[in-house]
Parts: sequence; C-alpha cells; structure tokens
Amino acid sequence: MINNDKKQDDHRETQYSFPVKRPLGRILLDGEFIKPEELDAALAEQMHTNKLLGDILVGLGVLSKTELYAVLWIQRDFSTVESAIMAAAGLRHLLGEMLLTAYCITPDQLEKALEEQKKTGEKLGEILVRFGFIDNSQRDVTLSFQSRLDERKVPSCLMLGELLISAGYITHQQLEEALKRQRESISDKKIGEILVAAGYAKQHHIDHGLRIQEKLVAAALIAALSLTPISEAVAAQSSIQAMSTQIQVTARVLARASVHVLRQPAEIVVTDADIKRGYLDVNAGSVLEIRNNSRAGVNMTFETSGLPFKEALITGLGREVVLGPNGGIITQKMIGTSVVALSYRFIFDESSQAGTYSWPLSVSVNPVE
Repeated sequence: MINNDKKQDDHRETQYSFPVKRPLGRILLDGEFIKPEELDAALAEQMHTNKLLGDILVGLGVLSKTELYAVLWIQRDFSTVESAIMAAAGLRHLLGEMLLTAYCITPDQLEKALEEQKKTGEKLGEILVRFGFIDNSQRDVTLSFQSRLDERKVPSCLMLGELLISAGYITHQQLEEALKRQRESISDKKIGEILVAAGYAKQHHIDHGLRIQEKLVAAALIAALSLTPISEAVAAQSSIQAMSTQIQVTARVLARASVHVLRQPAEIVVTDADIKRGYLDVNAGSVLEIRNNSRAGVNMTFETSGLPFKEALITGLGREVVLGPNGGIITQKMIGTSVVALSYRFIFDESSQAGTYSWPLSVSVNPVE
C-alpha cells in the first residue's frame, strides 16, 4: 500500500484539481505545432533529464517560446467539451473544412457528401451522418463550435488579443486601450490593425498571433470531439430523466478505464555505483495514455516484479507518491484521455544487487465507482 506515515512526506499533495489539463504534447500535435517524431525525440530526451517537455521542444528548435507560452496559457481550457467549445475564436469556417481539420472525415468523403448535397439539398451535417462518416455527437459538437466563431463580443481564451499577451507581444493595458479605441471607432477595424496603428505591436507579431490562433482553434475542436463520448456518458442519466415526464426510465452508464503504455523500457540496469548511492533514478520511465469515463477518478494499481527495492518514489501525477516493495494503489482525479509521464526513484533494500532486471513495475487501471 502507499506509505503515508513518513513525516518528511507530509508536504506531499493528496488531492488533485479537477478537471485534469489536456496533455501539452497532445495539444501541440493536434494543432500541428510539432510532428509526432519530434515529440518522440523530446520524450526520449526527457527520459534522461529533469527538463520539462516544453523546454525540451524549444531547445530542439521545433517550437518557439511564444508558441509554448500560448499553449500553456490555454492548456486547462481544453479539459472538457464545454470549455473547448467556449475556446472557439477567429474566422468562421465551413462545416466540411472543420471536420477535415479535425480528421473526422477524409477529402473523398467530403467530396461524396457535397455531391449528394447538390442532388438532395440536405444539410451537409445530415448527409455525413446518414453516410456513416460521422455520428450525431460529432456533428453537434462541430456545429456548436462553428456557431461561436467570429463572435467578437463573446470572450474566449483564443481571442487574438489574449494570445498576443501570452506571447509577450503586448500588455494587458495596451489591449484594453486598443479595445476601447475599437469600441469608439466608427470604422470596422480589426484589433490587430488597431494595435499596429497605435504602435503597440508590429505587423509580424499580429501575423504570428493569427497563425498560433488558427492552430489552437484546430486543437480546441479536436479536444472537444475527443472528449465528447465521455461527456455523453456522464450526461446520459440526466438526459433520460429530462425526457421521462410520462415514462419512468432508469439507466446506468458503465464506468470504464484503460491504460496504454506508450513508452517504457523492458529492462532496467543497476550498476555498482547505483547500489553504493542507494537508489536509481529513472526520468520519464513510463509514458502512459489513460482513458477513463468516471468522474470519481481512476485507481492505478502498481504490481512489482524483478528488481527488489525498499521504496519507489513516483512523480508526474501532480504530487510525489511512495510505493512499498509490494506496490500499491494510487487514486488519480482524471477523466477523458490523459497522457502522463511518470518518473521513478527506486530506493534499494539490503538484498539489492547490481545487474539487469526486467522493468519492476506494471500498472493497471480501474475506474473509481
């Protein structure tokens, strides 16, 4: 079981904030800031260092600091379907274009649906559902997202001014002044034009901010669509109750959780120097993709084998957790799909010896009922 008796561990967190932030790497891939192989290279480097993933990507030259700051600025806003939809900002796009951007349909499928639309006059979303290219929830979420685009009076974390602040191009005071000028102006100038005219920003700052906005809007839509099945599961009972004026219906959504190991060494090498030091550190030893639809969270069960150790200190879940030689269970507040990188410190016992061992911890997950 988890060891909570040590006085020196009293400072360790035992509760998590909810909802869980969408993983940084996932947003960067969804927005096409980086390529999958670049993320793999960064994760590989993270295994041997204590650096943050974003700092590694910047150091590799595949991500700029301004892009990193912008993504970190909005990361928590992509944690639920509702918050991701509310993040919609920028120019309005056609439904088909948005579904292509979110990889929900292929160009061939869109072309087939548009040909059908010419014949029948149906709405494109209805045709895509009828052909089985998307489901009702994907259509509804995308339409909700689309309806918020180009609504200048609706606040959003992805509004150009907010992103320019996160990138360090302008200050809050400069944005407020520019918005005031925009409200008072009889012309229909865009906020970027006003910022440049006022000398608060350069045109290349505005252009860069617009490119970041476009990428993050795409990432927000993908986040909303990826979280939709879980949102529907959670809302199922309340939806049924709302329709049960004449018929009493009882429904229970089964809680499910799964874990997929994205990266983890098959073996671990312990040297004489490690034994002498008394412990072995493995940075980002496990990169896991965890899916869970229980709002109560997920139980992560760790089982031990191979390398004998007295304690295993685990970081990467928001706090440091101590496992004993027989493993233990960690309860984590997460819902949806999360990618976590776990780092370990294995503290040896008297029987530990130098050598090559199979990876000492296996993890399984179950939803908290």
